[in-house]
Amino acid sequence: MKTILALCGLILLGATAYLVFARSDRDHYGNQFRGYPAADLGAMAEHPERYFKKEATIRGTVARQCPSSGCWFFLRDAGNKELKVEMGDTTPKLPQRVGRTATVEGRLIPFGETIEFVGTAVEFR
Repeated sequence: MKTILALCGLILLGATAYLVFARSDRDHYGNQFRGYPAADLGAMAEHPERYFKKEATIRGTVARQCPSSGCWFFLRDAGNKELKVEMGDTTPKLPQRVGRTATVEGRLIPFGETIEFVGTAVEFR
């Protein structure tokens, strides 16, 4: 009987440790954050030439995401400005996180007739 109780206690302790440490409300993918300066997503979308090829950190809500691998997504700010974020070079597969807040480090580049933010690190909340 003592063995069964001890085993149940160990299982309970292990389950508690899992819930505390493994199940965080943050998901981090890609490189470690390097502390790039924060940039306003709306300003970046309206005046991209000011931000081209400069490292920055942006934050917004994931509005839509690549349905097959999640490698790209659109971030939306409070003013409904959107910016495409491409993570495929750093993290080719991401879980679906539509509706969650994302913080992304990377740089803005011209992409054909449009622009995109090439991310090196992302954290979803």
